[in-house]
Amino acid sequence: MRVLIVDDEMLIAMHLELLVTQMGHEVCALATDAEEALAAAARCRPTIALMDVRLARGSSGVDAAYRLRQEFGIRCIFVSASLDDGVRASLRPLEPLGFVGKPIMPATIMRALEKADATTH
Repeated sequence: MRVLIVDDEMLIAMHLELLVTQMGHEVCALATDAEEALAAAARCRPTIALMDVRLARGSSGVDAAYRLRQEFGIRCIFVSASLDDGVRASLRPLEPLGFVGKPIMPATIMRALEKADATTH
């Protein structure tokens, strides 16, 4: 899979990039806010996005995910420390491929990517 990673914390984004590539997937871009994510999606056409709920410069991962879905048909795995029931319920219309809490455990991200890979094929 081609994966777009969207997280405003660069160390977390780099950690995700390492995990994703170790699992045999390609990271096509890293983005820190919604506008960067949309530009990267237009440029590299990822299969999925790993999306934080809160992004840089006050932008929203939820809004970015909505636009990725509407404009490019890209679904997301949400990666966030803020994944309570209310947040999950608000994300359901976007048909998320999964949820991964922070701190990120390699086994959890691996399961989410395996599920997403099976869903997108």
